[in-house]
Amino acid sequence: MKSVVLSLFACLLMTSTVQAQQNKHRLDIQLNKNILQPGDSLIVKVDYKDSSGRIINQSLATLELTIENEQGLRTQLRWPMINGQASGALYLPDSLARGKYTLLAGLQQRFFEVRGKIQDAKNIGSIQAMLLTKTGDWADQEVPVSQNGTFSINNWLFEDNALMAFSDAGNTKQPLNIRISTLLDSTYKPLAVAGKVFYLGKPSSAMRLSLDQPVKAAEASFAGPGIELQAVVVTGTTKSPAQQFDEEYVSGLFQSGNERLISIMDDPHALGFSDIFTFLQGRIAGLQIAPGGFYGGTARWRGSPVTFFINEMRVSAQDVANIPVSDIAIVKAYPPPFLGAPGSGGGLAIYTRRGGEVNYLPANRQVFKVRGYTPSATTLDMDKLNM
Repeated sequence: MKSVVLSLFACLLMTSTVQAQQNKHRLDIQLNKNILQPGDSLIVKVDYKDSSGRIINQSLATLELTIENEQGLRTQLRWPMINGQASGALYLPDSLARGKYTLLAGLQQRFFEVRGKIQDAKNIGSIQAMLLTKTGDWADQEVPVSQNGTFSINNWLFEDNALMAFSDAGNTKQPLNIRISTLLDSTYKPLAVAGKVFYLGKPSSAMRLSLDQPVKAAEASFAGPGIELQAVVVTGTTKSPAQQFDEEYVSGLFQSGNERLISIMDDPHALGFSDIFTFLQGRIAGLQIAPGGFYGGTARWRGSPVTFFINEMRVSAQDVANIPVSDIAIVKAYPPPFLGAPGSGGGLAIYTRRGGEVNYLPANRQVFKVRGYTPSATTLDMDKLNM
């Protein structure tokens, strides 16, 4: 069974001593710099420290981040805090508004946990739980169910959103009526809060001085209503598999709107080609591809070199040539100037196939969409949750 989903069976609860001394503890936010330009990456590191400045070596918790700009737009992120530390990198695209941004951090004592209840449960001692991530990886486990139908799951760590599906472990045809909620999406009182500001663009002299001033973060900034997750129905649409894949897995700069989408998953003839460069020859107007050679292949668009990506990570042409065509889902070609390519050249993005959710979902399923943790490296988008 393929799975890179991390299973964590460590202790998930803080000690009562931490609760009693929480007023003596603080969050220390460190930024790589507080004045940045579009295209930069903001590196955020947060430590949970005691009154003497030492990092508190606790087990697992969750760091909630809220970022707000001067126009009042807000976005939220969350990273796992392990051994008192959490960190990540936020890429700042050119689409972000220039100006001051306020970053607020709140430490939630809880880690990822799902609590659920089977309505009208009758002689169900356990259920099978399956987690399907956006990267196509999956994991499952058998979860005990109490006599009153309640159960909990608290040992999965994953990034971004995922689907969680349940079925009767006894392989019966009994339908399941399940309700679940995740603790990370519920109201909580933070153990500690802190704030920092950074500026995107060229600040005035007065603004430069204000960037180093302390930021007051209120605990109420992180309080929110509890959320009971509703089941979702996984169905097909009139969109092609390639279009659905594009909407689900392509993000940030790679959604330029000017690209050419080539589906491999919809074209059975593609499997007859030795590599993706050979397949793409002559299929995209303006893109000149020469397969083979020492570097695996070359590509130019309007005289400019083409930059290669695999799952939105920059790679060499040799890396692209080495991918079996059967492992590729779609290819996206970006004519110059493409913002993701140095020198404003063109871009060629390869996306590998993910595990098909429909193929993995168990019979008699009850399916929910759950929020995991923000990827440790992600693009800052003020128009939506970065999860």
